[in-house]
Amino acid sequence: MTRDINLSYSPKEIFELAGNIVSRLSDENASSFAAGLPNVNSLSLRELAPSLLPIINSIKSVGAVSESTSELVAAIKDTYEFQAWRQPYSEKDIGATFTNGSAWFPIADVNGPIVYTEGLVEIMLLNSGITYPKHSHSPEELYIVLAGQVWWEADGAADSPTWKKAGEFIHHLPHQEHAITAGDDAVLILNLWRGGSFEMPNIT
Repeated sequence: MTRDINLSYSPKEIFELAGNIVSRLSDENASSFAAGLPNVNSLSLRELAPSLLPIINSIKSVGAVSESTSELVAAIKDTYEFQAWRQPYSEKDIGATFTNGSAWFPIADVNGPIVYTEGLVEIMLLNSGITYPKHSHSPEELYIVLAGQVWWEADGAADSPTWKKAGEFIHHLPHQEHAITAGDDAVLILNLWRGGSFEMPNIT
């Protein structure tokens, strides 16, 4: 990530904004995730080259934010052109509609930009109407909708299926199958993983 550009938000500041959102959720699972996040000053930085994908232009049309998510969304909008966006799926894996309509960038993981080996903190972008089809993985997961809304389904979840809007969260147990579909606007989601082997999800 190029650091000779005067960005309003550094990687560590974005990490802290994400952690603050998680810590304010009144839920036992979210509180556990928040408690497990390290002090960002104890972690090292690794520069990542910006990597841009056409989908990132949808940042400009994300849906409504909440009071709790507005500052992190502002930070994403300020820095999105300097992030290492990635599309880990191939069209063969999941189809062109999804690969062209979704992307992620890391806030903290084993490769940086904040080097974090015990978990994963990243931002997911889904274009309007895009479905992330049913999938599962061994890490436990927490989604927090930052902007827009998603239709969420998860096997065995008492409150599924339902709409989740900005400021609301979703918790997935290891190997729990789940799917989300973006609403009428593009969606930003804060995604945290912990435990497991951090393999690619199994599309079911």
